[in-house]
Amino acid sequence: MDIIRNCLLPFQRVTLADLDKVKLMNRTDLKFCLHIEKLPAVLEAIKSDYLLLEIKGETIFTYDNTYFDTAENTMFICHQNGKSNRFKIRMRKYVESNLNFLEIKLKNNKGRTIKERVIKQEFIPEFTDSELIFLDKISPFDGLRLEPKIKNHFSRFTMVNNLFTERVTVDIAPKFQNSENEITLDNLVIIEIKQSKSSDPAMITRVLQTLKIRKQGFSKYCVGRSLLEENIKKNNFKRLLLKIRKEYLN
Repeated sequence: MDIIRNCLLPFQRVTLADLDKVKLMNRTDLKFCLHIEKLPAVLEAIKSDYLLLEIKGETIFTYDNTYFDTAENTMFICHQNGKSNRFKIRMRKYVESNLNFLEIKLKNNKGRTIKERVIKQEFIPEFTDSELIFLDKISPFDGLRLEPKIKNHFSRFTMVNNLFTERVTVDIAPKFQNSENEITLDNLVIIEIKQSKSSDPAMITRVLQTLKIRKQGFSKYCVGRSLLEENIKKNNFKRLLLKIRKEYLN
């Protein structure tokens, strides 16, 4: 991680208040997966065009997630089957700031990601009465029928372009854990580019394409469960899983 921190030193910084100008809770997303050895070249190419989030002197932050699904794995199966209007429900903890949220993400049939969230007082896999109301209002799922399926842990830094029209997150070494197994993809970096409109390609997208890094659909929830569970349906993820095991596992 020290190598990555050194690569981030040339970037000008922005505050969390600055980043609020580009929350992008309704957006289009593009994801790219790459080996961590390729990340320094990407950062070198974009250091004059993007600003880096800094909070209390830190630029790389830790995230913990717990994902929920029904007993029948409805949300996982919708994603595996390529359904439109699919949901993800998770708890997220921003470790350094000790902030927790309950989040609902909808990927609609127009390819847009819409996120709603509420503050969660405790990072425990149970829902309060107000959280059950939130789930009932925003999603088609009854919170009383949801159960925790997988835990996810990773490090992230966040950038915004100079025009404040794009937000870029860079996730490093995601770890997945359930009650029986755990796996860490030490060499994997996931770059996600978030824009309110997709008509103008992000500058970082052009850099990644120049480096022959292609866009790649990647759901931490689905990939994590597919890696950890033998008996879950994952036909549509097989090519990605083969690539992950070949390139990103030590």
